[in-house]
Amino acid sequence: MPSKLAAVALTVEMVRRMMETLDLDHDWISRTELCLQEALLNAHVHGNRGDPERTIYLRCMFSADKIELQVEDQGGGYEPDRQVSNIGTIKPTGRGLFLIRELMDSVVVNSTGNQIVMSITKESKYGNQCYAG
Repeated sequence: MPSKLAAVALTVEMVRRMMETLDLDHDWISRTELCLQEALLNAHVHGNRGDPERTIYLRCMFSADKIELQVEDQGGGYEPDRQVSNIGTIKPTGRGLFLIRELMDSVVVNSTGNQIVMSITKESKYGNQCYAG
């Protein structure tokens, strides 16, 4: 997808509709929608630096037992082990990664820091179960 805010919004809506069509659990849909939006916005704003000539790559896998999303940008990445903000901070950055880590069951960031793979499984314990930096 092009690295544009309008494309982010349209993509999140399209993925939500696909999940609804598949009659996936409403909690999964809500959590996935928020985390996908945060990951795509991070890719656009931080990774691709808002450059509409760059691309954001998205891969989705939906089943009755698991949702998995992979988001990758064309940026230089970030240090995957860096500390992220928590929800109570006034710091304007890092909250998206905090939310993703809290709401998804598994979060893996590649060593470059420009790709995130996040998933929810049927045996969900509601987030932050298997974070791998």
